[in-house]
Amino acid sequence: MNPQERRNLGAHYTSEKNILKLIKPLFLDELHAEFAKAKGNKNKLNELHKKLASLRFLDPACGCGNFLIITYRELRLLEIDILRELYGKQQVTAIDAIINIDVDQFYGIEYDEFPARVAEVAMWLMDHQMNQKVSEEFGLYYVRLPLRKSATILHGNALRTDWAALIEPGKQLHYILGNPPFGGASLSKTQSKRKICQ
Repeated sequence: MNPQERRNLGAHYTSEKNILKLIKPLFLDELHAEFAKAKGNKNKLNELHKKLASLRFLDPACGCGNFLIITYRELRLLEIDILRELYGKQQVTAIDAIINIDVDQFYGIEYDEFPARVAEVAMWLMDHQMNQKVSEEFGLYYVRLPLRKSATILHGNALRTDWAALIEPGKQLHYILGNPPFGGASLSKTQSKRKICQ
């Protein structure tokens, strides 16, 4: 993207490090604390596992989906920790029956169509990577094919879109995350000075 187009769209790349700075205090630290308290208690671990599978996330200006991708990865890693605690070294024969978190818990809105499509594919790629991790952990090949679920990434203007229309009736949205509108402080000052001068 050329710099002018980037500024006009408010497109701003956020590093993984900065995404983690946002999602850790927002919900991830709390989930890890719940996991620490639930260790050794099968019922509490199962409850936490169900809770993770019920959470829904929205990035209303998702771009290529970085916030959604990192959030999904972190939830899947926590799910693996929970499963490791529940099953230990015991042989698991039906991995698909114990993996509860999926890409359809994630929603995004993106003004530009190309990044919206990239976000959809990127979520499937992260799903595949995490399924490989599950395969390594439990010693059985696990893959979700054919792809039956997907993240809901809407190509549209988040300011003119009814966000409730993204979520299926009866399902709750738990977290809205992402970058705030990016305009840049120096540009705002310049525009203010221009208005005063005129």
